[in-house]
Amino acid sequence: MIKCINSFCVGVGLALSAAPWVGAVELPDGRVAFDQPPIFAEANTRYPQVLIPSPIYNFILRVPETAGESLARLEIQQLPALETLYFQPQRTRAFVGTRPRQRTPLAAAVFDPSDQVLRITFDPPIPPGSYLRVEVSPVRNPQWEEVYLFGVTAFPRGGDRAIGQYIGTGRLQFYRGSDFL
Repeated sequence: MIKCINSFCVGVGLALSAAPWVGAVELPDGRVAFDQPPIFAEANTRYPQVLIPSPIYNFILRVPETAGESLARLEIQQLPALETLYFQPQRTRAFVGTRPRQRTPLAAAVFDPSDQVLRITFDPPIPPGSYLRVEVSPVRNPQWEEVYLFGVTAFPRGGDRAIGQYIGTGRLQFYRGSDFL
C-alpha cells in the first residue's frame, strides 16, 4: 500500500529501502570497502596434536551476496602465543563452493615472519555469494599444548585503495598425545 502525505509517498520509500545494495562502498578519496564484509565461520584442523609436521589448518568463510565487491585478498595473522608458527605459503590452497569444492587459483601467498601475517591474493577474486575454504600449512604444529588464535582480515578489490576489514578470530586448540579424544 502506498500512502501519500504532502506529496510524499511512503510506500515508494519503503520499497527502495528494501532493495539490496549492489555496489561497494567507495570513499571520496577513492578507497574501497565492502558494503557487507565476508563472514568468518570457523578455523579447524584434523591434526590437533602437538608437533605434527606440515598439518593443514582450514579457515572457512562466506562472501555474502550483499558484499558489494569480490574478495581479493585475505590476511591470516597469528596472535601472540607461547610459540610462533611459520607458514609455508607454497602449500596454501583455496576452494570455492560447498560440495564438491572447486579449487580456485591464487595470485600469491606470502608469509611475512616479522609480523606473522600470511597474505593470500585470489585470482580471480572470490565473488559475492560464495563459500570459501582456505587451507594453510605451518612447518609443524606448536610444541606446547595451548589455544592459538589467528586474526582474519578481508580486502575487497581495489589494490592499494582497498580497506581491510577484520572479520574474526580463528581458534585452534592443540593437545599432547591422544588427550583430545
